[in-house]
Amino acid sequence: MRPNLPWKPLLQGVERDTALQVLAMLVDALSHPPGQVSSLPSLARGDAGRAIFFDALARAHGDAKHRESSEAWLELATGALGAQTLGPDLYDGFTGIAWAVQHVQRPSEAPEEDPLTDIDAALEDFLQTRPWTHRYDLVSGLVGMGAYALERLPREGARRCLEAVVARLGELAERTPEGLRWRTQAGHVEARMRDEHPEGSFNLGVAHGIAGLLIVLGGAVAAGVESARELLQGGWTWFMARRAADADPARFPTRVGMRNEPLTWPRRPAWCYGDPGVALGLHTLARAVRNPEWEAQALALCLEAAGRWKDVASVRDGGLCHGSAGLAHLYNRLYQTTGEPAFEAASRFWFQQLFSVHRQPGLGVAGFRTREYSDDGSGDWTDDTGLLGGATGIALALLAATSSAEPSWDRMLLMSLPRSPLDSP
Repeated sequence: MRPNLPWKPLLQGVERDTALQVLAMLVDALSHPPGQVSSLPSLARGDAGRAIFFDALARAHGDAKHRESSEAWLELATGALGAQTLGPDLYDGFTGIAWAVQHVQRPSEAPEEDPLTDIDAALEDFLQTRPWTHRYDLVSGLVGMGAYALERLPREGARRCLEAVVARLGELAERTPEGLRWRTQAGHVEARMRDEHPEGSFNLGVAHGIAGLLIVLGGAVAAGVESARELLQGGWTWFMARRAADADPARFPTRVGMRNEPLTWPRRPAWCYGDPGVALGLHTLARAVRNPEWEAQALALCLEAAGRWKDVASVRDGGLCHGSAGLAHLYNRLYQTTGEPAFEAASRFWFQQLFSVHRQPGLGVAGFRTREYSDDGSGDWTDDTGLLGGATGIALALLAATSSAEPSWDRMLLMSLPRSPLDSP
């Protein structure tokens, strides 16, 4: 296992100059005073995500102005906690806003001085729901709540939340001869697919499926939650048994049915679905639990994905979720972790696509527009400032590629996990 080394700027020369110019335009476009902007409070699409970006800028450059901007956006987001009824979703609910508070402010671990103690208690109470009928995924379910708890460790309330997440995932696990799997219930499947799969299906993606679940289980094991170990072992075994043949459209389907038959395949390389995001996630969890055999298998999948998935036409925009910036940052993360030249080349390739194909000066937010897809598969172009699919996320990827400050914001995407005390400096 390669030790954790200092983060280095990926882009150099002309590429770095271009990235810094585009980043400066994004900073300007995203710097409107909070009081003059009408937006959502959420982590993925709104004010909390904007606070994460300006916090990253402040940490990278030591700029008091960016620190003030981060605090202003965070104040706007936290104001929604008392003014709106929000669900426990990580990406669009109160859990995500709390994740941003933890990430930006790093509050005291003393319960009486910690503004998130009540959030922890409310989430812990909600996690006692049995049987669990809500979603289990990263975006809006148990996995997202687990990501929040990992960010809050070592607080006792966070550990109880994480243990409850693991307990609920254990109750939802389906035991098969090949290991453990977790079903997406029919009511949680996209409307256009519900009639085709009335019994539900098994989603293999990071954002909405089992890949994301396994990463959080890996984080739980690394944090000392032993009840997660058996679930992770069983889940890894089942998941790796879903590897497809070389002639198939991808190494992993996006969904499989009740008999493990492939139902859908990824249409493009992306973080949310498909081989690049899945492979990075498997590599991340393998390193977290210090399993060299798993790490070697995952690294081979990552290298394969970097070489196989270069279909430029299928990647329609620049966002983190399913766009070129997401792929560029994903491979930058892998390069910084492994030192493999193939990942450096892949990251630079996707940054080039971001600049030359997905940026249209004079349109959108500093030249970037986002392709939004509805449940029926149709799409439309929007001017998205959000972290997950829009300009804020693109700016974060550019900052990470031009700075020596290691990004920690990508833990909300499970592209990385909080470091264990046992990790090398």
